[in-house]
Amino acid sequence: MRFQRTAGMLLATVLMLGLTACSGNNNNEAAPENKPPAAGTGTNASGGVDATGWDGEKYAEPITLTTVKGIGTNYFFKTGETMENNVLQRYMKDHLGIDVKYDWIVTDTNDAYKTKLRLMLSSGEKMPDIITYRGEVETVNMLIDSGQFMEVGGLFDKYAGDHYKEGVALNPDTWLPVTRDGKRMALPVLDYAYNDDMLLWLRQDWMDKLGLEAPETLADLENIFDAFVNKDPDGNGKKDTIGLATGFKNTFLGWMADISWLFGDYGTMPGQWNKASDGTLAYGSIDPGAKQALATLKTWMDKGYISKDSGLKDETSASELFTKGQAGAIVGRNWLPDWPFGDLLNNVPGAKYKGYPIPAGPDGKIGAQSGNPSVNGWMLINKEAKNPEALIRYYNFFFDNWANPVQGSEFENGFAEGYDWAKLPDGTITKDPQKYPELFPDYADRTHLVEPIYYSLTFEGARQPALYADTMIKLANGGTPETPYEIQAAAIRKPENLEAMTIILGQKDIRMKNYFQGPLTDTMKQKNELLNKLLNQTYSKIIYGQSPIGEFDTMVENWKKSGGDQITQEVNDWYNSAK
Repeated sequence: MRFQRTAGMLLATVLMLGLTACSGNNNNEAAPENKPPAAGTGTNASGGVDATGWDGEKYAEPITLTTVKGIGTNYFFKTGETMENNVLQRYMKDHLGIDVKYDWIVTDTNDAYKTKLRLMLSSGEKMPDIITYRGEVETVNMLIDSGQFMEVGGLFDKYAGDHYKEGVALNPDTWLPVTRDGKRMALPVLDYAYNDDMLLWLRQDWMDKLGLEAPETLADLENIFDAFVNKDPDGNGKKDTIGLATGFKNTFLGWMADISWLFGDYGTMPGQWNKASDGTLAYGSIDPGAKQALATLKTWMDKGYISKDSGLKDETSASELFTKGQAGAIVGRNWLPDWPFGDLLNNVPGAKYKGYPIPAGPDGKIGAQSGNPSVNGWMLINKEAKNPEALIRYYNFFFDNWANPVQGSEFENGFAEGYDWAKLPDGTITKDPQKYPELFPDYADRTHLVEPIYYSLTFEGARQPALYADTMIKLANGGTPETPYEIQAAAIRKPENLEAMTIILGQKDIRMKNYFQGPLTDTMKQKNELLNKLLNQTYSKIIYGQSPIGEFDTMVENWKKSGGDQITQEVNDWYNSAK
């Protein structure tokens, strides 16, 4: 699971994404395969119960939604509570009449959740009522192609609340990845826009000790890496430190401990479809700039700037190189101070970190990845679900009550007292279980705040895309927090987090959009596994010095004639039609 706690964007910037267009309101959309129940949105004028069993606030008789879950490393529980039995699950059953049951739960490391889902698909196993997924769209496509999940456009139009619909409307491309023949096949999970934006994080205590200045260019950063490797920044008398924490076991377009920005410094972005100078779409992994990036990575591997195990590490395990005090740099999101940098401070007393802009490449280019600007997950509903509308009502609740609570409301301080907030004798609110352990009873681990919102079906309850960045910039500029959301943000966001958002917004133009947002093409379905294997093996051999850099050109030729040229044509056909 991609852990993403904080991010956002300025509202004016969001509006530029296209309030004037929304594919979710496509008048040409085909009729739904599964029509929603013939009932209103839940507000029953007669005061009775509608055809779905909803009385306007909850189901008169509790209904059950079955699902599966990948638990991230940011999930913490009070003693005695689990994913199957916790304060959020009980609340939703008591207040909405929605009881969530789990067919299985897995700790989501090394893509365990994705692997288990794919095993279910390959074995033809029956899916639960709800599947939620964050990650590459290929797995979402596989779920859709299984034929087990319903068209959700009609449900969305009928049951989605105003906040949900407004958030979806901010990006006209929102529905493209999950649209099949005009039918919307999965519901988007909205995120704070700019949540995927990258910046450079450095060990500031190492920088200060070695007298190093902020890097402006890739050459400057390499000098910093060299000092981190060769000048004993941790002072233990051993040559046991590296420059950059990164891992590319699964992808060169990672969500943490990322390396794709290096490709961006050479004008391309791997693993996605970029716009070429002639206006057509071209695959970034075979761009000549990728060859330059691989040559640089080989040099970094030879000099010890990156770990010899980088090719064996995923994003989470790679980040541990930084949090355990072995690496002096990592590239990731603005929310890393919230997690996992707390582990760095616990593991290395006196450690300090600071965010910096992504440095420019040899020709002045800077590029960083860009996801779907305000979407970071999808929800699929089984065709056999008895109450398919319940998921949207569940999500609506969090938009209406949690995403931006009003003063005096139930959630103005957090989800539950003694879990993610507590009240001091003077009436002020604290979110610090280490300083006030008596106010947070039954914590198994007082190092981390127990936040029940992460247990929700929709990952973090609900997020209004523009809200976070607006708040962070206000706080960074010295503004006084006024709303409950702003007050909560001020209570838990660190100064480094605030500064990181200003850096990201200052570099918002470096984002390199993936212009292909459609379903897998016919040739992708047949050839992707072969082509990805060809790419990954060649990349790895070049970085580890097992093949000369010239092998890249041979790989590109083989990629093209083994289906890549046909995929490129199909991608451009889709792009021209989508425009």
